[in-house]
Amino acid sequence: MAKKQLSPAETAFFCEQLSSMLKAGMQLNDGLEILALDIDDGRVRKICDTLSKALDGGNPLHNAMEQTGVFPEYAVNMVKIGTVSGRLDDVLDGLSEYYENRGNMLSAIRNAVLHPFMLLVMMTAVIIVLVAQVIPMFSDIFARFDSSVSESVDATVNFALNTGTVIMTVLLVIIGIAAVTAVLAGFAPVRRALVRAASYIPGIRTLSRRFAQAQLANAMNVMVSAGIAPEEALDNALLLIGDSRLYAQISECRKRVLEGESFADAVCASNMFPAIYGRTLKIAYVSGSFDKTWKRISERCTEQAENTASNLIAFIEPAMIVVLAAIIGSILLTIMIPLMNIMSVLG
Repeated sequence: MAKKQLSPAETAFFCEQLSSMLKAGMQLNDGLEILALDIDDGRVRKICDTLSKALDGGNPLHNAMEQTGVFPEYAVNMVKIGTVSGRLDDVLDGLSEYYENRGNMLSAIRNAVLHPFMLLVMMTAVIIVLVAQVIPMFSDIFARFDSSVSESVDATVNFALNTGTVIMTVLLVIIGIAAVTAVLAGFAPVRRALVRAASYIPGIRTLSRRFAQAQLANAMNVMVSAGIAPEEALDNALLLIGDSRLYAQISECRKRVLEGESFADAVCASNMFPAIYGRTLKIAYVSGSFDKTWKRISERCTEQAENTASNLIAFIEPAMIVVLAAIIGSILLTIMIPLMNIMSVLG
């Protein structure tokens, strides 16, 4: 049975701790043993023990991480590159920042989905109460009048009941699909398929691209800081990105680099990032400050992605409230109008 992979926050924690051990001149296996003693979480303590034992056996860190079966493949590959290049502590620092940013992005995505979903659940509960309790109650009230009155409003009450039932069924189906999707999203292949699908859906497409660009910028920041060659960095980036449009643009950029075009020019020509970032990269590669520039681009892309998610939430929630309130109001009016007519006649 496959082991549960570390969350971005947990991966960031391990990378930060391992980097601190290296900078302090500690042996990683000794540092992990000390770390295990200070941690209450049984799962994290077990991972520390597994890593420590693997390192005691003479394995390099990337092999030890792979043996645990819980570290993301990208993290393992980057640690391997850092070990070979002699910049392991820099790579671990970059990975810590990368996974911290990734965790923040995932949190923003969850909020963008969770808030409207909870609102939908609450509104559906209101409609269920209307269909199961309120409309039948009015139906009983109307039935107490004489036959000429009750017959005149039967059609209206039945229409309200049928309409409410249809709307309730549709909303319950939507909630069911969303719940199943949330469970299946825990599996990596399904999650990647959902990301690809999101890149084609109008309205969500912009959000998907913003988060994909932020993920790409974060990854490029780590790889450039580790001294990875542009074509290899782009190869690694292709393994991370699920957005179909950005994937094609990275492929185009890689092709241009392999044909001899400068990395900065290839990034500009492929439109992987907004034009202003492309021009900034061209200047940075001429001046030799490209590592700092990638870091700034990473920060700005992450901020833009989070702002896009916040703006989407700010639009969706009021829109849902208006639509569902209109539905509930229409159902109630369908019942109340005949009642008011009856009251006016009796009056």
